[in-house]
Amino acid sequence: MNIFEDTYKKTGALHHAYVCVGDVVSARQSLDDFLEHTLQFSVAGNPDMRVFVSDTFTKDDAHELFIAEERKGFAGGRKIFIIQISVITEEAQNALLKVFEEPTEGTHFFVLIPQDILLPTLRSRVHIISDSAWHGASVLPGSLLKKPLAEKMALVKEIVQGIADEEKTKQDAVVLLNQIEAELYHNGVEKSAHALEICEQARASLYDRGAPVKMILEQVMLSV
Repeated sequence: MNIFEDTYKKTGALHHAYVCVGDVVSARQSLDDFLEHTLQFSVAGNPDMRVFVSDTFTKDDAHELFIAEERKGFAGGRKIFIIQISVITEEAQNALLKVFEEPTEGTHFFVLIPQDILLPTLRSRVHIISDSAWHGASVLPGSLLKKPLAEKMALVKEIVQGIADEEKTKQDAVVLLNQIEAELYHNGVEKSAHALEICEQARASLYDRGAPVKMILEQVMLSV
């Protein structure tokens, strides 16, 4: 089943903004198929479709998107914007808030990104699509929460050292946080409410420039 088509059928409408987390290449193939066959929206040579492909989506890219979004569509129908990226900066996310909150009529955004690194304020304005078939990020085997504290701290040390050696990035810290949150949700939202709140605070802190990754992750490990 095409994940876009499945989501569309379940909701009965097309949301104005989707964030698709996982393998962006597979997601793009599924998206193109959905647009062509379900929405009857041509993806080839269509002036009402704009694609941004970049390793890092910046504030300047967001400004360019804002200008393009305000232009009137050529065919008078839908306008589709696809943002296919690896990383989106905090400044770019803040710049997208108004665009995603008040898009022009008939405008729809699809952000394809390998990991969920969105600010909570932006996440609240989009529909998240995540399919395990897309996930390219490595996931630690077994339960992370059940590991001894020493092993949890060793994972933190590995990530922090990797960032220092430029072999890892903040995204690796977010991946670790994602797995912790997934396990907490599995254990029950009510039961894990306090731990989930700590994770949410940690996620927000990780987006700050010069964020103390070691301190943030260690606090999470001590709390869950």
